[in-house]
Amino acid sequence: MSPDSPRALFAGLTTLDVIQSVERVPAANQKIAALDFLVAAGGPATNAAVAFAHLGGTPTLATRLPQHPLADPIRADLAACGVGLLDHGDGSGPPVTASIMVTQATGERAVVSPSASAVRTDRAPVEPPSLDGVSAVLIDGYHPEIAVPLAMAARAAGVPVVMDAGSLKPHTASVVRAADIVIASDDLRTPHGSGAPEDVFAWLGSLGVETMAITRGSQPVLWRVRGAQGEVPVAPVPVVDTLGAGDFFHGTLAFRIALLGRDDARLADDLAWAADAMAPSLRTFGTRAWLRS
Repeated sequence: MSPDSPRALFAGLTTLDVIQSVERVPAANQKIAALDFLVAAGGPATNAAVAFAHLGGTPTLATRLPQHPLADPIRADLAACGVGLLDHGDGSGPPVTASIMVTQATGERAVVSPSASAVRTDRAPVEPPSLDGVSAVLIDGYHPEIAVPLAMAARAAGVPVVMDAGSLKPHTASVVRAADIVIASDDLRTPHGSGAPEDVFAWLGSLGVETMAITRGSQPVLWRVRGAQGEVPVAPVPVVDTLGAGDFFHGTLAFRIALLGRDDARLADDLAWAADAMAPSLRTFGTRAWLRS
């Protein structure tokens, strides 16, 4: 990477993903053979950092990994992808492991993961790392004791903070309040259970967010900035695998902001650029093959 490449900090969940391509998801008590498989590091902030590095940036990921043999493949994969690791430790048990099946014909995925273990709120806040040379921060909804102090320090230093708001968690509101730009998925629900875009935007606005968007898979991305609003079309691509697509979108958006700086007047263009930049990830199986294409 170039010494002048943009630098960013990412904070959130890291998992060990066991990904298998299947003709169909098996029925109860049925055993099937996988068509292909992959083992890689996963998690929203983690995959976003991988996309950031793929575009030529220098990312550092703040997360928690246990001292366990199954954490070694995670560390090796992150190093191979060019992602620096700031590991705050997490005991001696196995890492959060996701079992994922991707249906070959549609690219749709089924995921089973004990990710709730990474949303604990009883941990003391973690002192954020130095922000020297950092031009963007991305946080997801996990490990709030790491993400919130980092986001608050970044905002105080004038470094833009992007939040990946994938789903509602008990502490989501406090993480949202610490962000400058919130990118929600269409899985996000308000505390009242509504997923209607107008309700989601209104709830985020009530928490002080002025710059926000909602991704909806192949449908246009909805955005809103201080009352102005619009849609960004998503170009159709042949889909082999949707796994990690949202994460990669957040990583490419973080790269764009780290490279050019935050400019709310440019948000629609940034969203369109990010969607184009992550589109190759949809054309290959797994979360790593697109990095070589």
